[in-house]
Amino acid sequence: MKTTIIKSILLLLVMFTFSCEDVLVNEDPNGVVINDLPPEVIMPGAQTVPAATFISRMNGLGNLMTATWSGNAQQVQAPYFTEFQYQLTTDFYDDIWDNLMARTGNLTQIINNDNAGNYDYFKGASLILRAFYFQYLVDLYGDIPFTEIHQRGNNLFPSYDSQEMVYMNLITQINDAIDMISNTDANSAIDMGSNDVMMNGDMDKWIRFANTIKLRMIVRIYDYAQTNSEASTFVNAEIATLNQPGTAFITSGDDVIINPGYADTNNQMSPFPSTYGYAAGEFGNSGNVTFGNLATGPTIFLVELLDGTTTSVSDSRLNRLYALRGGQSSIQGNTQGGGGQPSRLGPGLLSSPLQDGYIMTASEALFLQSEAVFKGILNSGDAKGLFQEAISSSFARLGANIGNYLTESDNVDGIGWEGTADKLEAIITQKWIDLGGTNGIETWIEFTRTGYPSDMPLPDITNRPNRPIRLLYPTSEYAGNTANVSPFNQTVDTAFETSIFWDVD
Repeated sequence: MKTTIIKSILLLLVMFTFSCEDVLVNEDPNGVVINDLPPEVIMPGAQTVPAATFISRMNGLGNLMTATWSGNAQQVQAPYFTEFQYQLTTDFYDDIWDNLMARTGNLTQIINNDNAGNYDYFKGASLILRAFYFQYLVDLYGDIPFTEIHQRGNNLFPSYDSQEMVYMNLITQINDAIDMISNTDANSAIDMGSNDVMMNGDMDKWIRFANTIKLRMIVRIYDYAQTNSEASTFVNAEIATLNQPGTAFITSGDDVIINPGYADTNNQMSPFPSTYGYAAGEFGNSGNVTFGNLATGPTIFLVELLDGTTTSVSDSRLNRLYALRGGQSSIQGNTQGGGGQPSRLGPGLLSSPLQDGYIMTASEALFLQSEAVFKGILNSGDAKGLFQEAISSSFARLGANIGNYLTESDNVDGIGWEGTADKLEAIITQKWIDLGGTNGIETWIEFTRTGYPSDMPLPDITNRPNRPIRLLYPTSEYAGNTANVSPFNQTVDTAFETSIFWDVD
């Protein structure tokens, strides 16, 4: 069934290439009108296409912007040379903006769908997933077009909304989605079922996912809200809803994944192994790897944190995250931009050409809940217990033996609860270890927000004294929406000096 779904997605992408792109601006009057299609047809592609950007490009970028991934800069094609020199321009990873802005348009089509029938489950799930991606657009770019985006008609030049407003609006829309799913007539609502290639129509899980996204947004803007009265009023009201009895979040064994029926053939592989693994039909064959596999390995900073050099605690996740290359007797790291060949990505990240794509892991959600309890945002739960549950979930997902790690690391500064003065440092450092290779973009954003892990080295080939904190608006905006984007007057320095609104330090 899932193989049929992914083949249908590919066919739809061929049919609606112009529609998916033009939903950002204007629909071709001579083309197939995607609005006339029922949500059952649109949903699999609406979920799958933006996820491919998230799992591959956004994940990879985040791992390169923090000291997670390295590569041999002296080999042919000098992998990641642009990234490690911090050559951020309007073309730098511009596909993130272009793909998320355009491809989430199909979620909007479902939200606005007026076909006969009770599609509240489809619409609620689409509101939640669109909020998930638009949060990342704000976290990476700041102000974005929002209220005028994805409109049918002649709005070719959507204006920009303030990032604070977008955040609050997204949280409100998540609330609306939860209400819609919870209060619809279950007897008449059309079941998403296998058309939902993320949760197979499990609406309780969609609500847990929604609450977790909302919690992440509240945690991210919590410090900002202490300095802004309007935001404080809004955030305090939302915190109250998160503390209502019965509010549930993503927890152990509850990873949010996507798999429309990935197959070991060209253009149908799971996005991560397709980018950072092996050619179709060659999984595990070291002689037929992708460029991402050939180029990518860990940093010395990460290896020494996990092999016990830095902490005196050996972390078995190292040998699941990374694997030996020929001639190596132990996992080897490299500096970002240095010569020498680091070890390759390991079986905890590359398990199969058909592997699930991770949208949000249970461990990420648990680290988030630990921070929320520690800060007093959630008034129930045990912060240390959630922290250690998150670590256990991380080991389990990666297939690593946790052994006595929780006990041995507990009193270690930086990675253990009792041994770390600022508990936030332990939470974020462990989250960085856990999500490296799985959700790298989250680790970059979290480093920008918190400064953890501490002492993270810069690439040895950059002339910049600090890490970039955002992306620049892409060339496509300057070409197609000039009047609205030009007043921001962005330069390369903007990526290093102009903070996203929640970054108050």
